[in-house]
Amino acid sequence: MSPLIGLNDAMGRATAGLARSDTSFAVMLAAGQTKTITVPGGARVMLLNATGDVWVRFGAAAAVPAADVLDGSAPELNPVARDVAGLSIIGLAAPAACTVNLVFYQ
Repeated sequence: MSPLIGLNDAMGRATAGLARSDTSFAVMLAAGQTKTITVPGGARVMLLNATGDVWVRFGAAAAVPAADVLDGSAPELNPVARDVAGLSIIGLAAPAACTVNLVFYQ
């Protein structure tokens, strides 16, 4: 797995770009479907993109909320980048069919 490294421009200044990863998952979710993904060993950072809305729960299964969740246990809607160090699973759920791309870095 590749380390998470920022890139420098031609003048040596930091840019918003990242080095490419060698660990990328594509997950197909049907409407209302949930899946649990195993975090690759050694992963510290996950980047997420999806073709639709996706609810994510770190360390547990996710579900699309059907009512208020006010106890702090709600999944996150469309997180972009998260620390996944020490986690074994990531739960995904989608209200409509979509493809989720998970990219991992050390």
